Amino acid sequence: MRIGIQDGQLFLGFGSIQRVFDDSSLWDPLIRLADHYSAPRTHGEAAAFLERECGLSPGRAEEIVEIFRSGHYLIPAGSYRPEDRYSRPSLFYRLSGADSQEVQKRLADSHIVFLGCGGIGNLMSVTLATAGVGQVTLVDADHIEKSNLTRQYLFTESDVGAAKCEVLARELRSRNPDVEVCTIRRRMTDLSDLAALPEADLLVLSADSTGITELVNAHCVTTETAWLNVCYVNDIAVWGPLIVPGKTGCWSCRPLTAQAPSGNAELDALISCINRRYQAPSHGPTNMLSSALASLDALKYLGDFGFVQSLGRRVGVWTHELRLDEQPSIPDPDCPTCGPLQP
Repeated sequence: MRIGIQDGQLFLGFGSIQRVFDDSSLWDPLIRLADHYSAPRTHGEAAAFLERECGLSPGRAEEIVEIFRSGHYLIPAGSYRPEDRYSRPSLFYRLSGADSQEVQKRLADSHIVFLGCGGIGNLMSVTLATAGVGQVTLVDADHIEKSNLTRQYLFTESDVGAAKCEVLARELRSRNPDVEVCTIRRRMTDLSDLAALPEADLLVLSADSTGITELVNAHCVTTETAWLNVCYVNDIAVWGPLIVPGKTGCWSCRPLTAQAPSGNAELDALISCINRRYQAPSHGPTNMLSSALASLDALKYLGDFGFVQSLGRRVGVWTHELRLDEQPSIPDPDCPTCGPLQP
């Protein structure tokens, strides 16, 4: 935690653990106790310190100690070890009150499949692999092109022409040799292709081939596999919904993307023709934004801590005006894809 004073207020911690105190009579015991906790203390020792050094009554001292206990400001003595690869993330997990060792174990026991190894696949896979997810499977049939290098940051000019999934696997292994990385060089065109995928705790879809979203949704509902859609829509960074079959709605429950007008075959055909000519304006910072927010949700889901922002909703950040949009993925009991699984 950090402490600051601004505009006549004491800030005890910042971000999710932030508490603000206007009552200046609390400043002295709070600051002194924060300093006292720089060495291991029992709660009884902390309360006794406040009684002795600040002249507080036993009841008042207990109230101050409880602020630290309930505010996620304290960690068990010896749990932070700088020599540990995951020491700094462990402090992050504790912001939500989670046991960081349990979170790290859940991540180590997890398997995540990335369907697509482009800009989003690059960024998310390295984030999850270096965070300690135990097994990563990379699925992509494409080869690296020079135009990929503006946003697919784990590739270099010397990799141009090589298979994306193989180069990405090499880079992940070099960053965390404890993670098992597998590759599948195969294009996913139908349900039989998806059926060849290994079982996983989470599937991340970042491929953009026509109809792939619907195929992945059908596959994941059938296999009861959680999956997360991550993409960009021009300059909107998009992630979600995180779909957990049997707990949330699925992609088929409610239209989340604009569709061709119904009842006019000619206009439908023109729209399809226009869309086939479309080339997505992929841009590094937009890729990074959607990948970062989606990676955080993936870690929260696999590590079971905090609140998963995209659970049951699709979220978009409009980068040209910094605006947030969301589309709830409302379960439809009559959905032909996931209706039978809904409680």
